[in-house]
Amino acid sequence: MISLVGLTGVFVPTDLAFLDTSPQMLEGVNPRLVPFVAHDRAGFGGALMAAAVAIMLLSAWGWRRGEAWVFWTLAVAAVAGFLPTVVVHSVIHYTDFLHLAPVYFGIATTATGLLLARPYLCAKASARPRD
Repeated sequence: MISLVGLTGVFVPTDLAFLDTSPQMLEGVNPRLVPFVAHDRAGFGGALMAAAVAIMLLSAWGWRRGEAWVFWTLAVAAVAGFLPTVVVHSVIHYTDFLHLAPVYFGIATTATGLLLARPYLCAKASARPRD
């Protein structure tokens, strides 16, 4: 979504309400400002997609009983991704629920997945045949 917004409209309605402005007013301040924000949004969205691919690959090939490192890697990555997002939005008082709903949904689904996966990933590994 962030990449799509960055490549199309740049701002979501909650952004403009928070800033109490319009894209035209921002372009009036500096004609490079809106394209700069757009490039930032598109780049950030791309970074999120790259992280999602890495998480999917880790889950696809590392998901075995007793591989606690997979659980801890995913848990630390989740904290590293979600915590700064929530903290920064809180610090600048941009706490619109609709704007942050995808983040809250991501936290809830990630926490649920980690809680369900922990017993399996952190269990004692079954005996594996040696090559």
